[in-house]
Amino acid sequence: MIRPTSIRSTSRRRLSGAVLCLLAACGGGAGDGGMPAGGSAAMDGPDFTIVPEYETHWTAGALDGEDWETFGSIADLVFSEAGDLFVLDEQAAHVVVFDRDGAYLRTISRQGEGPGELAQPESISLLADDRLAVFDRARSGIQFFTPEGEYLESAPFDPTRGAPRGVDAWLQDGSIITDREFVASGTAEAMSIRSGSVDGTGDEPGRPIARYRPDGTRELLYTAWEPPPPTGDEMEAGGGSFSFTMSPVRAFDPGLHFTALSDGRLAVVDSSGYRIKLIGEGGTVEEVLERPVSPTPVTNAVRDAERERRLAELDESGNSTTLSVAGRQDIRMPDDFARQMREAYRDGIERMTFAEVIPAIEALAVDGEDRLWVARTPAPGEEGPIDIVTADARYLGTIPPGGIRIPDAFGPDGLIAYADAHDLGYPIVRVLQMAPDTQLETEPRR
Repeated sequence: MIRPTSIRSTSRRRLSGAVLCLLAACGGGAGDGGMPAGGSAAMDGPDFTIVPEYETHWTAGALDGEDWETFGSIADLVFSEAGDLFVLDEQAAHVVVFDRDGAYLRTISRQGEGPGELAQPESISLLADDRLAVFDRARSGIQFFTPEGEYLESAPFDPTRGAPRGVDAWLQDGSIITDREFVASGTAEAMSIRSGSVDGTGDEPGRPIARYRPDGTRELLYTAWEPPPPTGDEMEAGGGSFSFTMSPVRAFDPGLHFTALSDGRLAVVDSSGYRIKLIGEGGTVEEVLERPVSPTPVTNAVRDAERERRLAELDESGNSTTLSVAGRQDIRMPDDFARQMREAYRDGIERMTFAEVIPAIEALAVDGEDRLWVARTPAPGEEGPIDIVTADARYLGTIPPGGIRIPDAFGPDGLIAYADAHDLGYPIVRVLQMAPDTQLETEPRR
């Protein structure tokens, strides 16, 4: 059922999709904080605010109704060039397709282990050859369909040689870019799984990023900088056939954020500063995009607030007794072992250490015009601004806190989509329409 509705935002994850008609050139001088003539500025210039005009185009999702409109868990969204929206429901293990005005078109695949069926689908992409690619974590491979839903083929990964544990970005040939993988060894009765960060060559320290091609081959693309390991003692738990070791915890270490441009280059953030590295296919840093935005110092008040936030999240998570392992179904843990794990987490939070600064960049994404959306890290408990910059080092403006957020999918003609939640808690899809010929408002930044 398509209807207007009340929502609260729960947007997340990476982006995919086609053209977003968002950033138009506006007049005005650069001296008063407004957008300069030409619609862009040097990366080292001051902030200027952009306020895009938009309206809700359609929403989908219901508490009760047909299978296609009662979403279980929306894992990914992607637009076609025509504006059709493909919605991956991980729980239902199918893809629901709507046209650009929100009318239901079809459902692709279903739960199962047969050809063209899905078990634990996690991510989707529409490739350059118009195929729909679906990464299925449980089946450790990619399933390919036509946009109309016809099953074409599968591309399995061999877990004994390594397989992606998730998708951070897609390339147009169906390759998966990730910094997470798992490797299985042994037999089905006594299987050992190493699950975690991509394994590097051992020649240089850091955080490796790998490319998994549909033919099953794997290559390292780039090794990002890694901060020094946190200090302190490890925490252990054990019971029966289970054992658990937790490393010391440190807050505000710079995360690893990356996304793929249309030409195959990676945009990578791996430090505390406002620095975006553009990585060529050979793994070399071709350019570094920087703005004069400083990281926020970590004070005692920030430390206390972060501990309280993490402890509250732990309390709200409940008393889970299942353990998810890549490539396998949830495993039931003994109650005593689950309790020990929670105690270890709590102890780690209470004893955690902190970096000296909060990183300047919190998230990174790319739209269909290869514009980079750079979410700046806010002060604790606040919402941060979003910069729009280009790969050729042009700064297009800053969307202020309270404005439009980074979408989950970009579509043609100014369409953008979010996976959200209704006030009653059930998942919905919200599609906005940007004003097609809008001249973005600008206002001085105080």
